[in-house]
Amino acid sequence: MSYDIAPAMGGTSLASMDANSVRHLWQQGIDTFEQTNDFFSEMEGGPDSVIWEKTDLSKGKGQKITFTVGSGFYKEPHIGDQVFENQTDFEQFRIGSHELFVDWVRHGVSFDERLEELMGMRGEIISGFNTQQGAWAGRLKSEQLFMMFREQLPSENVIYANGKTLDTLKSADSLSWDEIITMGTQMKSKGGLPAQVGAMENGTPVFRNVVVGTSDALYSLDMDPNYKSLLAQTKAEKYAKLLFEGGYAAPKGHIITEYTPIDHDGQGAIGSPLNPKATLGVAITPQTAPFAVYGGGNAAAAADSTILYFKYFPNFAYSFIGNTDPTAGGTTNLTQDSDTHYFLIVNPPNAPTDPNKIGIYSYTTGNNGNTITVTGQLAPTASGIAKTTIGNVTWGQGVWTNITTQTHPVGALIFPCNANGQVFGDTLMLGKRAAYRGYGKYRNQRAQQDLEGGFIMQRYIMSVFGQALRKDRLGRVPAVMRLRHAIQYAGIPLPTIV
Repeated sequence: MSYDIAPAMGGTSLASMDANSVRHLWQQGIDTFEQTNDFFSEMEGGPDSVIWEKTDLSKGKGQKITFTVGSGFYKEPHIGDQVFENQTDFEQFRIGSHELFVDWVRHGVSFDERLEELMGMRGEIISGFNTQQGAWAGRLKSEQLFMMFREQLPSENVIYANGKTLDTLKSADSLSWDEIITMGTQMKSKGGLPAQVGAMENGTPVFRNVVVGTSDALYSLDMDPNYKSLLAQTKAEKYAKLLFEGGYAAPKGHIITEYTPIDHDGQGAIGSPLNPKATLGVAITPQTAPFAVYGGGNAAAAADSTILYFKYFPNFAYSFIGNTDPTAGGTTNLTQDSDTHYFLIVNPPNAPTDPNKIGIYSYTTGNNGNTITVTGQLAPTASGIAKTTIGNVTWGQGVWTNITTQTHPVGALIFPCNANGQVFGDTLMLGKRAAYRGYGKYRNQRAQQDLEGGFIMQRYIMSVFGQALRKDRLGRVPAVMRLRHAIQYAGIPLPTIV
């Protein structure tokens, strides 16, 4: 016997009658991905810390701290019957001074009452604004300090891996244990002392120089055979409680702490002052006239001329907060040079044209932070800015054979490099009182202004702060060293430069 079963009315047929009646379940809250915050906050403290925090101006007592420094006694001794006959026999006490200025920094966000109501997310969006503004302030302080260490150190505080220069660095000139020892030895001769980074269980202080390296720079250290050998010979300090360990051993009095700049999903610069990078916002094709390279990673971001995607790249006139007298403007801008600078653009593996291939470009003063104006593009045929040789790289020769291109899609990665096409970065060694951080009247102070009867709200965060290198009487910086070296990014098909 057969049965004639009519189709039952189901969800599909009902939804087809009126799609707007289908209910939607929304997750409450906003999913915010990880961000880089104030890396140096845990290093702040008293005179034995890496960053000496000064709050002398916390009650609005001006915007300048003057530090007086004095030298030791070194005059030759009087021996035997020698007497002190005149003023020149007496040692003079020699002093000097340097200053730290603080200035205001503010961030604001404006919204209206309808923002959350229209989205059906009452209390879910605006509640996170305070946290977001706090993270912004922390990133700003770290960025300023990293840029100060990178750009304002005396030349004697800067070394290059394996004794090279910037344009002679090659792939083998990476961060290694030998380079860390070299930094520590040079810093010691300048009078730099280790900072207190923790304490033993019995209260005995633990002093170490702090090596600050990005995750990508420390990758080469992990592979260094000398470092591996030292790890096997180093005793674990199981009774020491360190403030920041970083997952690396601390032989020879140096603690290694890993700095991980997160390539966020927001609209702003990625990488860091220690490892600048960007993502291409507008596709590039072969050119013969100077043209602008846009960052941001998509067309909408590239169109925003207020965002400084290339502020960590060489030869941008970066502004330092509190480095000069506030009455004179409160900022110090880096001076652009007329040197030739270089960068690579690396295509992703899914690029529609030339996947994983690389373009090489040059510029001089064309970095305004938002874009870089190119004056040289590596090409198979010379015409205008298209050149068969850029720096020390010639189209189709050596390791560059069959991997170069002039065509790049949106989203391709951009890295600064030297004349050899070698991508580079920096690693720091910091000792006791490497720098000062001065705070003024406000530290992450919140404020709100209501407009139009409270319908429009403007929220602000403001701080008064400044940072300065700690110097001795002769203007030397005893507790900071910077190493510039080759850097290899995991998963990026960069060639091995030999």
